[in-house]
Amino acid sequence: MILDAIIGLFVSIVSALSEGLVIAFVPLVNGIAAALEAVIGLFVTGFSLGRIKRNNGEPKSKASVVGSIAALLGIVALIAWLVVGPRVMKQTVTLVAQDGHSLPFAALIVHTSEGDRHLRTDNAGNLEISRFRTTAVTVKDPRYVEKTWPKSEIAARLVVERTVLGTSLDSLADQLLKRAKE
Repeated sequence: MILDAIIGLFVSIVSALSEGLVIAFVPLVNGIAAALEAVIGLFVTGFSLGRIKRNNGEPKSKASVVGSIAALLGIVALIAWLVVGPRVMKQTVTLVAQDGHSLPFAALIVHTSEGDRHLRTDNAGNLEISRFRTTAVTVKDPRYVEKTWPKSEIAARLVVERTVLGTSLDSLADQLLKRAKE
């Protein structure tokens, strides 16, 4: 029964695209259904699948055409929402210091309409935030000067100033990493 519905869906999509394809598609689908029926019939007695018929130019009712178009548009809208929605709803922000280096694991407060969220950037200084619910972003890390960006100033790249602690930790990390690479 489910297989019949799936076959019917494919046939209706193909028939909506081109009537000429249906002429070749219907026998192919019926042949596949007959092959499945033969294989499954070896194990289950009395198993049968329904066959689909060609539309012989019978006029369709206006409600049927409108319903088919509405269903097709609904499916396209659902797929678009699942594929495009996350890209539109989220925004990636990169935090960098004045010298251009990214800020790994920097502590941030993301102010949203629902409340504050305490987050950290990833190891490349990137953070993914909601594009529409975010009202402000605040850097709250002892290595960097605290700064708040309102929604209108949030860009793809936010520049932060280092504190004395942050400058000394970064210079120490650079020295240790250079020795490790050599």
